Amino acid sequence: MAGTKERWTLPLASGHEDHSYELVPADPDHSPLLSSTENGQNITPRGPKNQFIRKLARTRHRIQRLPRSIALVIFILAPLATVLAVIVFAYHRANASSPLEPPSALEPPPILNPNDPIDAARLHVDALFARQSATYAHAAARYSLKTGRAPPRGYDKWFAFAQEQSCLIDEYDQIQRDFAPFYDLAKHDPLFFQRRVDIAANVNHPVREAGGLVIKDGKVHMPQGVDLGYWGGGPATFSKFAHLLPDMTFVVNGKDQPRVVFDYREPGNATRDRALLLTEDGHPFELVPHPTTAEFFRQRPGCEVLRSREGFAEFANDDSAFFLSSSPAYFTLDLYPVLSVTKVSPCFADIVFPSEYYYQRASTAPKFAYSDNVAWEDKKAQIYWRGTATGGQIVGDNYHNFTRFKLVDLSNAHPDLVDAKITRFADLLCLGEDGCDREKIVQEYGIGGANAPQENAYGYKYLLDVDGMTYSGRFLGILRSGGLVFKATVFEEYFNDWIRPYEHYIPVLPDLSDLLQKIEWARAHDAEARMIQERGREMAERVMTDAQNDCYFFALLLEWAQLQEIARNASAS
Repeated sequence: MAGTKERWTLPLASGHEDHSYELVPADPDHSPLLSSTENGQNITPRGPKNQFIRKLARTRHRIQRLPRSIALVIFILAPLATVLAVIVFAYHRANASSPLEPPSALEPPPILNPNDPIDAARLHVDALFARQSATYAHAAARYSLKTGRAPPRGYDKWFAFAQEQSCLIDEYDQIQRDFAPFYDLAKHDPLFFQRRVDIAANVNHPVREAGGLVIKDGKVHMPQGVDLGYWGGGPATFSKFAHLLPDMTFVVNGKDQPRVVFDYREPGNATRDRALLLTEDGHPFELVPHPTTAEFFRQRPGCEVLRSREGFAEFANDDSAFFLSSSPAYFTLDLYPVLSVTKVSPCFADIVFPSEYYYQRASTAPKFAYSDNVAWEDKKAQIYWRGTATGGQIVGDNYHNFTRFKLVDLSNAHPDLVDAKITRFADLLCLGEDGCDREKIVQEYGIGGANAPQENAYGYKYLLDVDGMTYSGRFLGILRSGGLVFKATVFEEYFNDWIRPYEHYIPVLPDLSDLLQKIEWARAHDAEARMIQERGREMAERVMTDAQNDCYFFALLLEWAQLQEIARNASAS
C-alpha cells in the first residue's frame, strides 16, 4: 500500500483508553523512529495524549525525505545553534546590571488620606489646580463672564505660557479689582489712562523713586535717570515672557509703600468726576505729610482701617506704624496707574504686583540654608520671631504703639508662649530733632546681639510675620518652613485671594491683642494647627512659585497694555 495510509485500532488493557494509529509508509533508507509493524510500516499514535509523539514522527519523516546533503547540514548546524544560544544567554546574564524582567504595569497613584495633614494639604492644592480651565476657549469664556469684556490682546499667548509653567488660569480677581476704576473711566474718557501714564512715567526723581519702564519689540528698557529703589533689579523678572508682550510704557513704584491715596469706592458721581481731574497740577508723588501721617490719613476717605471685620467698628490706625507715623513717603491724591508691591484698600488705589522678595531666584528673597530637619512633635510650642526695629518714624514715645515693640513687650511678659527679640535698630527712623532717644530705646528693649540664623525657626511650632515699614516680605519664606504661621498686617498683597486666613495661616489683629489666645488655641488643638500649617506649606511650595509670579505679572501687563490700546484707538478715530 505504498503512498497510502491505513487507520486501525489497537486494543489496550482494561482501564486505559483505546488509541487509533496511522500506518505511515517506511523509508527503506532510514531506520524507523518507532517500532514498525510486521509489514514494515511505522505505527504512529493518534490519541489526544500523544499528539507530540505523532508530530515528532511526521517531522522526522519529512526530514528523512530531504536530500541527504541538506539533512546533513541541518544535523550539524542544529546542535551548533543550540550551543551558540547558550553562550549568548550566559554572556548577557553575566554582564547585565539587573535580571531581565518583563515590563511591569504602571503603579497606581498612592491613595491619599484626607485625615493625614500632609495628604490633606496635597488634596487641597490638587483640587485648586483641578478646577482651572483646561482649554483657551474655556479660559476666555470664564474671563468674559467675570469681567463683562473680551480678554485683552495677547491673552492666548499668556494662556499657553501659563499652561507651560503650570500656573493658575482663572484666579486673577485681584488684577481685575485693581484695574476696575481705570476700565470704568475709559468708558467716559478713553484717553484718561494714557494721559496719566505719560505724566507719572516722567517723574524721574531720585527721592520719589517712581518712574516709567518701556517694553519695545519684546525688550524692557529703563530710561536714563529712572530710580526704582529696591526694585532696581526688577526688569530681570521679565526675561521669560518679555518677548510675548505688546509694546507699552508702565509705571513702577520703587518704594515698599503704597503711593496713590484715592478711595475710588467712595459713593457718588463726584468721586468719578474727581478722578478725572488733576488736583496736584500734574506733579505726582510730591505730597509729604508733616509732622506725621496720623492726622493726614484720618482726614482721607477710606483711610480709617478697621481692626476687624466683625463686631463694632474699631480702627487700627494707631496700631499700625505706617498709619501712625509713616517714614518719609511721597504720596499723590490723584488717581494714577502705578504698580506697587502692596496697598491698603480702599485707602489706596495702587495696582499690586509680586514683590522681588517673593522670587526665590532673586538675591533679596529670604532663604533658608537647608530644609526643616525638626519633626513637628519635637518643636517647641512657642511662637518665634527675630527682626529689625523697623516701623514708623519715631517721635517721642510713639514707638510703644509700633507692632514690633509690642511683640517684645509680650515676649517679656509671657516667655512661655512668645520668644521674640529685636536684633538691630533702624537708625534712619530715629532723628534727634523728633525727640527720639536711641540709647534709651536700645536699652529698654535689649536691642542688639548677633543676627540669629534663619534656621533657628525650625525649632518652633509657631512663627510670626508682622508689618515693619509696610509689609514684611518674609511671609512666603516662612510658609515654606515647617512652622504654623501667624500673621499680623493691615496690608494686602497680590496673593490675598489664594492664601487665606484660617486655611493657610492664623490671622492676628494689628495690635496683637489676640495673639496669646490664638497660641493657646494652637496648643490645645495640635492636629488642627498641623493641618493649617501643612496647607500653608503646600500652597507656598506648589502654587507660590517664581513661575506663578511670572504668570501674574504677565497677566497684569496685558491689562495695562489693553488700556493703552483703548487710548490709541480713540486717538486714531
